[in-house]
Amino acid sequence: MSASWKMALKVFGFGVAALLANMLMSHGSPVKAEDESAKAVYLTDMSRCRPATALSPKEKQGRWRLIPYETVGIPKSGTMIGATSFVDAPDVTLPLNVTGWHAVYVGFWNPHYAYDGGTVVKVKLSDDPCFTCITEPAPAMNMNATYIKEAPFKAADLTGRNLQFGKRHGPSAQKAYIAYVKLVPLSARQVADLKADRARKDTRVLQVSNDGSLHGYEFRTREHIIELVEPYRYSDVGKLIWAVCYGDLTNYPTKVGTFVAGPRAVPIPATPRNNSYMTGEKTAHDNFRSLAGEGIIPVAVAAQHAHEIGLKFDIMIRMGVSGAVPPQREWEKKGFVATHPQFRQVMRDGTPVEKASYAFPEVRNLMVSIVREAAEKFDVDGVNLCFVRGPQFMAYEQPVLDDFRKEYGEDGRKVGFDDAKMCEIRSRYLNAFVRDVRRTLDEVGKKKGKRLELSAWVLGPTSWPEPAVNHNHRVLGMDVEHWIKQGWLDSVISEGDWDKVVIDHKLLAVAKAHKCQFIFNRRTGGQSEVANVKQWVDAYSAGVDGVAVWDINPQDLSIWPIIRRAGHRKELEAAAQRGVPALPSVRLKTIGGCDVLQGLGAAVYSGG
Repeated sequence: MSASWKMALKVFGFGVAALLANMLMSHGSPVKAEDESAKAVYLTDMSRCRPATALSPKEKQGRWRLIPYETVGIPKSGTMIGATSFVDAPDVTLPLNVTGWHAVYVGFWNPHYAYDGGTVVKVKLSDDPCFTCITEPAPAMNMNATYIKEAPFKAADLTGRNLQFGKRHGPSAQKAYIAYVKLVPLSARQVADLKADRARKDTRVLQVSNDGSLHGYEFRTREHIIELVEPYRYSDVGKLIWAVCYGDLTNYPTKVGTFVAGPRAVPIPATPRNNSYMTGEKTAHDNFRSLAGEGIIPVAVAAQHAHEIGLKFDIMIRMGVSGAVPPQREWEKKGFVATHPQFRQVMRDGTPVEKASYAFPEVRNLMVSIVREAAEKFDVDGVNLCFVRGPQFMAYEQPVLDDFRKEYGEDGRKVGFDDAKMCEIRSRYLNAFVRDVRRTLDEVGKKKGKRLELSAWVLGPTSWPEPAVNHNHRVLGMDVEHWIKQGWLDSVISEGDWDKVVIDHKLLAVAKAHKCQFIFNRRTGGQSEVANVKQWVDAYSAGVDGVAVWDINPQDLSIWPIIRRAGHRKELEAAAQRGVPALPSVRLKTIGGCDVLQGLGAAVYSGG
């Protein structure tokens, strides 16, 4: 059995060691075990997709193009359907005409030489709640060959079901070429093992966040929102943490804060030139406005689907309450800092800055009110206070100076920001805030008939690389140990470093002693994904209760197959050693009747 096929089986939820043992028991020899993939059925004639009116032998707007191909391996030949990024091809259905359980794979083509960016292939079974996206960025230039790659989709009972395909549209549209579907029948023992694994609860130790911004892609329907949650079904994800605010700005219609999708004095044009961020910004605001007009609130849809697939659902409160300097956007001019400048933070020299201070009760009350509104409005299991977005939270405002003088008889402006006495004064304000949030959740939970959990996402010992800012908990007024000892927190998420595991062992010990879960946040960037997975293995060895990932992309085939099994520790340890095998691929011989076996340089690259 190939390493790639073993990896694919893990994606479907099989434990490889157990599965191999089952194969040997069922078939009697390793040879027959390796022959499992030989049972595969290839559906290579994608011209069978319906409706036929959605297909065309030539490139046309609103149609999938039919493109014959030949390969040097398996499958030998077929007819793919494809559409460039700017073609708005409709969803199509491929009849399967099979019964029983199968593992389903999709063969897709992502040519570099088309100069059309990466690819997104959307696929679902006919009765699935939404599409699953298979994505790959623009591949590296290869002037010698081009390949069809094979991605795992899911394992399911295909009786009476068909496949549907689609592509990503809108400002961030991407190309899609679907070459074939591979169906591998599963034995009764394999199905039983799969179901048993899916039923496990002990492995659901992974927490994932979503910033809730709907930035960059089209989200115009309930199904589009569900696409952000569905990939976690049957994975080791146990909790989804969905941001509902960014300070006083909310991503839902609010009576307390400011709805982020407010009007603009000058609307963003349909296609901002050379500015992908503004394209994403326009898309996000269009998404929120159009969804709100249809009565669709993304966080409510996400919560409902998360619960349907067995996940806990927490809302994230991003703590930094920021204003803006010109050029402000229209809603920023109506935000809390702009309309309440008296509650801004003040630097040591007396200069006010465009950020609210938690030293003022009015600021704390604002954020507690948003917590209350969102917790009452949505079907949540808890609230996450995100202290890693927006530090710092107070500086040298008058309440700070008054309390400092009352406590120590000194002028607080004469001590540094990290002075121990000043840190003690600042911690009082966030202590009061966290206490009030806990009380608020108790009140809301009592009305809902359940206890609402409270967690805090906090900085680790060396979480941030900026040398100019000391992001120590205490310096920022965050007495996390006190929050745990008071019983206010059910869990704490502690950020790791960029390139190594740095566990706050003192905080871990306090959490263990007070039955507060300690979750390690794996940082991304700065190293290979395999090294990141090694961080998880080391964190488990240190005694953490689970792992959290910030904005994980479950469409990323380079790492998601490992991450989705993060609670299966032996698999994680093995993955840390070997990484994720490359997707199976087959080299194209001809595409659309054109030879691509002799090299692409002379045929498609100008060389200039």
